[in-house]
Amino acid sequence: LFQAVDMCYFSGTAQDGLVYIPRDGEPIIMMKRSLVRAKEESPLEVRPLKNMRNLKEDLGIKTSATIGLEMDVLPCSFYFRVNKALEDASFVDVAERIKHIRSVKSEFEIKLAKEAAQMLVEGFSTVPDHIKEGMTEVELMCRMESEMRLMGHQGSLRFRRFNSIVPIGHIMSGSSAAIPSFLASPTGGRGTSVVFPHGPGYRKIKRNEPVFVDTVGICNGYIADATRIFSLGKIEPGLVEAYEASCQIEEAIAREMMPGRTARELFELSESEGARLGYGDFLGGPVGSKCGFVGHGVGLELDEYPVLAPLDHEIQEGMTIAVEPKIIYPGKGVLGVEDTFLTTSSGALRLTEMPLEIWEV
Repeated sequence: LFQAVDMCYFSGTAQDGLVYIPRDGEPIIMMKRSLVRAKEESPLEVRPLKNMRNLKEDLGIKTSATIGLEMDVLPCSFYFRVNKALEDASFVDVAERIKHIRSVKSEFEIKLAKEAAQMLVEGFSTVPDHIKEGMTEVELMCRMESEMRLMGHQGSLRFRRFNSIVPIGHIMSGSSAAIPSFLASPTGGRGTSVVFPHGPGYRKIKRNEPVFVDTVGICNGYIADATRIFSLGKIEPGLVEAYEASCQIEEAIAREMMPGRTARELFELSESEGARLGYGDFLGGPVGSKCGFVGHGVGLELDEYPVLAPLDHEIQEGMTIAVEPKIIYPGKGVLGVEDTFLTTSSGALRLTEMPLEIWEV
């Protein structure tokens, strides 16, 4: 394993190196830097990684071994180096298996997810103190982020997908929230430049428009994700009705999100509820640019399994899942709710417990 998050999950350290997990025997960490930190952080055996050329001998890998790699995230340059060092080995992709293993959380992980959710709830509670007419989206994001950093938020966010650099939150106002982007997300936003073309930008917040606040709490690396709508004064009734529909869809999904159900079933439920309520053409985005999912696992990364999409991911006890049925009106804004739930044997438990109604300031 080379990817920092996978390394940390299986070894307890995210320093620069690799983790070797043999079929038989104990895992070994080969560490480039920092060897001292890795020994402090991990209970596993830690050895120095001086160069890749001696990897076969250093790890005692047999001739013609089959080696699993995280091929969804491993750079080609790393693959070529490993292939050269283990020239008679064959390689298989173990990324899917890793993602499924990580999708079910331990009691330790659940505790951190709950703490992240509480941090997030407290972070949302500070928004009314800061939101002002005429302030930019970026400024409001900075103020909320500052509050959460003081609570212990790490200030950065892990996203597994290639070429995706993600801020800790999206705060967008009015029509800005409905601007599409490349990001694998229901929402995009203008962003701050063509180099960072999503998320909050420099649009000024106005009265009587929806202010979309979608951000994460993070405790010791573990993520909780939530969205609420704020406004300075009242927003038009049609937009309020769309938000209420989003809340109804979230509740419908939460009622059915229990062990044994599949992601496909929950996605289809979302689609049918959206159509029944009259928002099928805008749920998850307008026709032609829908995001294709209504929720996702959260953990050490934002985009974990299960993905609530037309996939056969099975819901299991101990998953932390963000459900986000968002209704997107180009030119007007985004109306939607999002909460992180813990799946239990008796159903889904909302971790981000806070008022569902629009937060009118």
